[in-house]
Parts: sequence; structure tokens; C-alpha cells
Amino acid sequence: MTEDAGMAGRGGSWVRSAAMAFVLVGALTSGALAQSSEDPSKTVSMLASHAPGGGYDAYARLYARHVGRFLPGQPNLIVRNMPGAAGVVMANFVASQAPRNGSLIALGPGSMATASLLGSQGARYDAREFTWVGSLNNDVSVTVSRSDSPVSATEEIFTKELVVGGAGASDNSVVFATILNRMFGAKLKLVAGYNGSGDTVMALDRGEVQGIAGWNYSSVTTMRPDWLRDKKINILLQMSLTRHPDLPNVPTVLELARDDSQREILRLIFAQSQMGRVIMGPPGVPKAMVEAHRAAFDRVLKDPEFLTDVEKMRLEISGPMSGVEVDQLVAGLYKATPERIKEAGVLLGGN
Repeated sequence: MTEDAGMAGRGGSWVRSAAMAFVLVGALTSGALAQSSEDPSKTVSMLASHAPGGGYDAYARLYARHVGRFLPGQPNLIVRNMPGAAGVVMANFVASQAPRNGSLIALGPGSMATASLLGSQGARYDAREFTWVGSLNNDVSVTVSRSDSPVSATEEIFTKELVVGGAGASDNSVVFATILNRMFGAKLKLVAGYNGSGDTVMALDRGEVQGIAGWNYSSVTTMRPDWLRDKKINILLQMSLTRHPDLPNVPTVLELARDDSQREILRLIFAQSQMGRVIMGPPGVPKAMVEAHRAAFDRVLKDPEFLTDVEKMRLEISGPMSGVEVDQLVAGLYKATPERIKEAGVLLGGN
């Protein structure tokens, strides 16, 4: 069986699992959320797109701990994890089943904004319809290898096989490995199906895999700062449009592009990284509640208690975006030419 065939087989299984997960999560959660969040001045539910223990969970719980002080009525925030398909399961729920009175917000990856646009299976929403509250961080993902793997330098991913771990089909760890293989001829052997970044990192720690093709650098510094300090991993490539200030000598994927067409496709795909830890609500939230959530977001970013917690948790708040700026970015993505959207979707294995 070829690698692509193997990925297709695993992808089919993943789609069925994600669909079942969405049905079960919706059935078990929608009633509870609606019941517990009827009055947004008392309780606000906050969903996290990934399982506990990873970066998205950490950012969601950090935000929930502080934002209530700046919302009308100073409500309690209750965090619930809704993992599946790199945020797509959660985004589907927010689009179709979440209460629309401002009593529910959600935090997940920027890729939720492009999943349906680029034909990701299972994404059943139009990202332009979400209530975008703001983005906490401009995420830079990196491709890494264990220090004892055969690959220690950027150019070697094109000449030596590297076994990389990945989560669901829409997760950066899978998507970015696919891009490197299909567009640039990298020799990444993908082992997908791990339950989020936490499990994938544990697999890397155990030696089940030799690397990860798409791991948010802010998560590296949060989850495994000792690996950077002790040089237990090599950072091979930045899967982003710009270089992170901490990584001035590590090339970006955009620098691999051979022509303008490839650069345009990469810009379409990686624009999502600009809204790396994005907070949103469902469509149709009343204007007053949209303004309240956006104002609270702006105040949180300047709050000394919040910033102290950010430092303690070793999280990164870099290049945050307001809700209006996220709205504009998403609208711009949907204005890309049909040809480029199709090419990007085909590259990622979408429809």
C-alpha cells in the first residue's frame, strides 16, 4: 500500500469517527449548554477545540479565568473541551447548535476559518458567518525532529525519511506534512490518528515517531521548554509566512516556493496562522453582545493580572488581532480566485 493510499484509508476512518463524535457531542452537549447558559450575565460557556493538556486548552482556560471580569454582569465562565478534527467538530457545533445570545464562545485554531473554504471533509459552515471576538496569538508552527533521528537539518527532509506523528486529517500536524510531501517532495512518513497535540508530543517523547511537521512554537515553549533548552529536538522549518523572532535562522515554508503560483497558494493556506488562537461565537449574536465580547477581549489583553498569568504559564501573546481584524482577514480569504482555492484544496486533499 502506498503512503497516499494509507493516508486515504486512515482519512476515511477519521471522517467516520469525526462524524460520530460530532453527533454524540451535539446530543450530549447542546442541551446542557443551552440549559446552563440561558443568561449570559450569569454564566458563559467556553469551548476548547482540543483535549485537555495541550496549548489550545491552556489558552482557553487562561482566557476564561480573566475575561468574566470585563463582561456585563461579571459572569462565571465554564470551560468544556470539544475535541475533534482540529476544531472542525467544535466549529460545526458553534455554527448550528450553540445558543446565540452571547452565552457561548469558543477558542480554536485559525484553520477553522479555511477548513470549509478549502474543502475539508466534515466542515459544514461558512466561516464568514461566525462572530469573531479576536485572536490571542499569531501562531508560527514548526517542523521538528528528535535529536537522535536521521534528520537534523532543513535540507535533509527532502533526502531522508522522517517518521512524523499527526492527529486528525485537518490538524496542522497532518496538513503541513501533506504540503511538504506533495508540493516540495519531502520524505515525511506520516503516522496519523493521535488524539490531539498532547498525544502526538507524547508519541514523540516515547520514540514512536521521529518528528512532528506542524507543532505551534508557542506550544513547544509551553509544553516542552526543556527540549529546546537541552536541544532534544531540531527545529527544521517554520510553517508560516514570516519568521518568529526567536528563530531568525530557521527558514519558512514560503522560502521553499519555486514560483509565484506556489507562493499564492501558500499565502492562502498559511494566512490562518495569523489568527492562531482565535475566539469566536455563533452566527446571529445580538450586536450589543458582540460589542461586549469584543470590548472585553481588548481589555483582557491589557490587564496586568492576565499578563502576569501569561508569563507564569510561559504562553505567548504575539500579534493579537481584534474581532474586526479577524472579520476582515476571513473575508479576504474568501475573495481568493476560484483557481487558487481549488489548487489549495487539492493540495490538502480536500474536495
